[in-house]
Amino acid sequence: MRISNWLFALVAMPLTVMATSDNDSINNVYQRFTQAHQELDVATLKQQYHNDALMMGISDKQPFVDGRNDILAAYNKWFTKVEKRDASIEIRFRCSNRIVHDDIVIDAGYYQMRYRPPHDSGEPTSQFGGKFLFTFMKNEQGQWQILADSSNRVQQELFLQSKPVAGLVYDDAFETMPSPVVKPKKP
Repeated sequence: MRISNWLFALVAMPLTVMATSDNDSINNVYQRFTQAHQELDVATLKQQYHNDALMMGISDKQPFVDGRNDILAAYNKWFTKVEKRDASIEIRFRCSNRIVHDDIVIDAGYYQMRYRPPHDSGEPTSQFGGKFLFTFMKNEQGQWQILADSSNRVQQELFLQSKPVAGLVYDDAFETMPSPVVKPKKP
């Protein structure tokens, strides 16, 4: 069944209550996802994505990425660029909604991403906000994995203004970055 078909069917189904252990397991996926970004580690990401995963990235120029292997190839390309530049990336999550139905969970929320170029590059650190929608499904071993991953950029204030929800991931925000200094133009 295509992902869009079962998502539509899911809306009409009654919701179930999630066991604490399942809730914790899904929250741990976020921790490992964050760690993989900090360490530029595609191997850790592999365990977070279901074999049949689908990803819609933030770029309006890229098509959907279909299947775990292609998703990992996309991450590998990005992580390799960051590593070659001797830079780093960090991501933080704040989950605001969780819908549970049997072995399917949909999380929605906000994220904050930071890119740090090497200190000697002269480039400023940059960060931005985004919103995400993750769909989780248990694999054959009963472990929660990301089945669908969708994100896009939003104003960072939405991340900063989001409120904690009991039992859901709520990472600390990055420290506030100083506003860039605008040098006056010479006449």
